[in-house]
Amino acid sequence: MRHPLRAALALALAAALAAPLSSAPGLVAPALAASDQKPGMRPVTVHAEPIQRFQRNGDATRFGEFEFRGGLILSSNERRFGSFSGIDIGPDGSRFIAVADIGRWLTGRLVRASGHLVGVEETRSGVMLDDKGRPLLRRSRADAEAVRLAPDGSGAYVTFEQSNTLKFYRFKTDPSLARATPVALPKSARGMVGNQGLETVAIAPASGPLAGSPVIVSEQSLDAAGNHRAWVVRGPRAGAFSVVRSDDYDVTDGAFMPDGDLLLLERRVTALPVGVNMRLRRIPAGAIRPGAVVDGPVMMEASMADQIDNMEGLAVSTDDDGRMRVTLVSDDNQNPFQRTLLLEFVWLGPSTALN
Repeated sequence: MRHPLRAALALALAAALAAPLSSAPGLVAPALAASDQKPGMRPVTVHAEPIQRFQRNGDATRFGEFEFRGGLILSSNERRFGSFSGIDIGPDGSRFIAVADIGRWLTGRLVRASGHLVGVEETRSGVMLDDKGRPLLRRSRADAEAVRLAPDGSGAYVTFEQSNTLKFYRFKTDPSLARATPVALPKSARGMVGNQGLETVAIAPASGPLAGSPVIVSEQSLDAAGNHRAWVVRGPRAGAFSVVRSDDYDVTDGAFMPDGDLLLLERRVTALPVGVNMRLRRIPAGAIRPGAVVDGPVMMEASMADQIDNMEGLAVSTDDDGRMRVTLVSDDNQNPFQRTLLLEFVWLGPSTALN
């Protein structure tokens, strides 16, 4: 999302403590060239600078319930590169798809060595289309915030925050050729605040209590009790529920874990002291039902003492040892003081948490 002025300044100043000015794209996203408005993915060169340690001034590898497995600072000479707000990983564990909140797709392959993220390859970029096949050029229509691949491989679900809509893109290989199909939401999913609404889409396991339904969570559109509004889109438990909001954290993405629980990525921005925090929180899937108010334990928390930025996208996959792997991406807001980061962790399980 595009933050209010105070939050944006806080993010810019906080990231400036960590990022060299030369490694980030321009502050204001330039207009699309005519060639960029044409549907179809095209190759884009992406430079990946490895992040060896998650702690800025330490050698720790375990953080809460997770072990750090490498990171990258991504940059490109592509004028519209950046602003990535959602990511998902394909069934092979390496192919990825990302959306930018300026209405663009990015696809590619993650490269790992000895289980650690070391690079990206085969990167391609393309404009997103609306339901009539027109490029999403206006900011109010292009604000894609989360992406989740359909389990059957038929395409991807994308949330748009300013319009507070969920759309499905049907494709096999090229998302930039796919037209948006609106997904009907429960009637209760109305009245969300523009630019503070749908930030998350997760697809529940088909065999679980939510029967494969998309689950959407708002970033900062809150209910009367001050909790995040959320919905199960369809199925036997379709309807509204709430996610407890705590410690001034906002939800920026979510995905279901292999055991069926919902993993949420959350972010907190502070002006004094200037900085940004992120955390991962686990919500028991069995608790999600219409009218419920759900909460769960914090599995990991990080601050500006760690290699983070404006963390907005989350993907869950499985590593070669069968453990849950989490991939995070940051939204640089097209701001030279911020960075596009890819970070990976593996879940060690609650019994090995270091709190």
